[in-house]
Amino acid sequence: LSVGMCSESDALIKTYVSSSLHSDDLLSSTKLQIHEVTKSDWDSLVMESKVPVMGLFTAYLCPTCFIMSFNMDTLDLKFAGRFKFYSVDLDDEPEIGARWGVLTCPTTVVFKLGKVMDKRTGFLNEATQMDIVEKYI
Repeated sequence: LSVGMCSESDALIKTYVSSSLHSDDLLSSTKLQIHEVTKSDWDSLVMESKVPVMGLFTAYLCPTCFIMSFNMDTLDLKFAGRFKFYSVDLDDEPEIGARWGVLTCPTTVVFKLGKVMDKRTGFLNEATQMDIVEKYI
């Protein structure tokens, strides 16, 4: 969030923004919305899934990861029951990233019946994410 667009004469806006948004609020607002998978539930949620899974490998302060997870939230609603969407925080779960050769974030990996079907590094817009989902559904 940037308040740099406020001019010096917009004191009311600056006061509201600075008083209503504390740093903890800003950090919690960037929390990924899709379910975060941990090492303990990886196999049961991803590898044993009967439907395809898109895994987004992220880092907490990665802005492109946040945008992609927001897009995945939308896809999750659209493809409920037919495709699953999860995230893995590479800072918290480096073993999962290492297991699949993920070295950077964001990285998107699609699994189907426990096998890697697609792996892409870097930002994917919502249309590209949708194309991938439709390819493996």
